[in-house]
Amino acid sequence: MPETAAKVAIVGSGPSGCYSAQFLRKAWPKAEITIFDSLPAPYGLVRYGVAADHQGSKAVTDQFDRLFQRESVGFAGNITIGADLDFQTLSRAFDVVVAATGLPHDRPLELDGDAGQCLIGAGALLRALNGHPDMDLPCVSEGNPRSLGSRIAIIGNGNVAMDAVRLLAKPLELFAGSDIDDDCLRAVRASGVREIAVFGRSAIQSAKFDLSMFKEVMALPNVGICFSGASDDDDCPALAAVRDMAAQKPAGAVKLHFHFRAVPRALRQAAKGLLLTVQQHSSLHEHAFDAVIAATGFVDKRSAGHPCSGASWSGRNVFRVGWLLNGGQGTVAANRKSAKAVTDAIVAAVNNGDLPLGAPGFAAVAGQIQHHLVDFEGWRRIDADERARCGPDRLRRKVPDKAAMIAVALAGTTPAAKKTA
Repeated sequence: MPETAAKVAIVGSGPSGCYSAQFLRKAWPKAEITIFDSLPAPYGLVRYGVAADHQGSKAVTDQFDRLFQRESVGFAGNITIGADLDFQTLSRAFDVVVAATGLPHDRPLELDGDAGQCLIGAGALLRALNGHPDMDLPCVSEGNPRSLGSRIAIIGNGNVAMDAVRLLAKPLELFAGSDIDDDCLRAVRASGVREIAVFGRSAIQSAKFDLSMFKEVMALPNVGICFSGASDDDDCPALAAVRDMAAQKPAGAVKLHFHFRAVPRALRQAAKGLLLTVQQHSSLHEHAFDAVIAATGFVDKRSAGHPCSGASWSGRNVFRVGWLLNGGQGTVAANRKSAKAVTDAIVAAVNNGDLPLGAPGFAAVAGQIQHHLVDFEGWRRIDADERARCGPDRLRRKVPDKAAMIAVALAGTTPAAKKTA
């Protein structure tokens, strides 16, 4: 059948991109499918966004590995579409282009006052703790992340907020079996976290966290629980859970305070730290913190028409998927559903004759990117290096620098070994 000869480019190797490749491979066993990624390592959100201590969620990479090892899907890493390869060139070379680039930036939070620039994105925090090579946290002079202090506020109460709470409060010995970046974790927690306040605009029954994530945070052995902004009228499982935990654990090394129906209004700098003004019901309250983290979603902050932004790419053969399509909503499982719906639409368009085939495929662009390309074998060398360098209670120690990753991928040796050769 003609559709089995389709040439497909998928830009982004996170869950929505890899799931799209899975569904298209099942529909088109003989199609040429290539996944491009700007980093030398695949898996995007799973590798760098899912919290390092949630290895169950990261295990999906085992099935993604099979795409490249057994299903003849190509990996073109270290290729930024719009920089290393022009998007129009890509779209002409392939019958189908699936944009699965996600949303790379934390959503800005506009507050009155003079300290808005001091806000830290929760996504940036999770990426740094996951060893992302482009660390975007406040740094000390030598380039290492600075301590977040002992008093931390988190604005937002979705699952990303719960991840941030857990990673900042969890006893260090409980990170065994994770792939946390230990240097970054020690640095941001260097002052000893004593208080974390979580501010959510919604009532507790409308909070965005999954109940299991909420309970996991409250079950940490070293936290004391308190809450405000909820009443008997808010009867729901989350209220029952937080009441139960507050009664059982009124004190702990880390005070964890959940504020519901709490709307942040202003952030300003003062001698005693960052002063966050919050409206709860009709009253305004001012709280002092050492750091304020915004967990309010994700966006692509690049300007309209930016050549590297998937949101700017369009064409008859271009399809968006995952967070890029739905505005940053949903878990890894939701990305799978998005991929299924989008790939069904792609297959239908080809079957109906709405999307003609005949593009040359990867061979048409290979010469332009061969000097930058990291293929799947290169990624496997990075993977082996990270696993070999980790301690006995870690799954891997990620190579935190893109240049070092490329050196390992292309030379098959660690950067240290290369220097001493």
